[in-house]
Amino acid sequence: MKIVSALLFFVVGCGQEHTGDPIVVRDAWIREPPPRSPAAGYLVIENRGGESVALVAVATEAAERAEIHVMEHKDDRMTMRRVAKLQVPAGAEVALKPGGTHLMLMELRQPLRDGDEVELVLRFGDGTERRVQVPVQKKGLYESD
Repeated sequence: MKIVSALLFFVVGCGQEHTGDPIVVRDAWIREPPPRSPAAGYLVIENRGGESVALVAVATEAAERAEIHVMEHKDDRMTMRRVAKLQVPAGAEVALKPGGTHLMLMELRQPLRDGDEVELVLRFGDGTERRVQVPVQKKGLYESD
């Protein structure tokens, strides 16, 4: 009986380890933008894998283009700049949040309102792609909860 239990534990444990998704996207939301303005998107990317991955592109039908932006403190001012990719180290997570790194949905195809949902397609350098349904929420400038 002990051998059967041990074997079952081994098989179940191995199955979970190999079938687990190494890239997990969670806590995604888009702030409702003012009229005729781009929208900012936020989320957490977890890399449960053994190698670093890079977010290299974001696409959505809701906007002409989506970009990855980082906030930097430069010359006593906060500046925002577009980056081509965002590294997510192995075994770590990267939070895209208000006042920090975030997504920008540029040239919206229609107004986004609180309660809407937008599909984002996140593409990673290793060829992995994640589709995420993201709610639009009305929140303050730096409010994330």
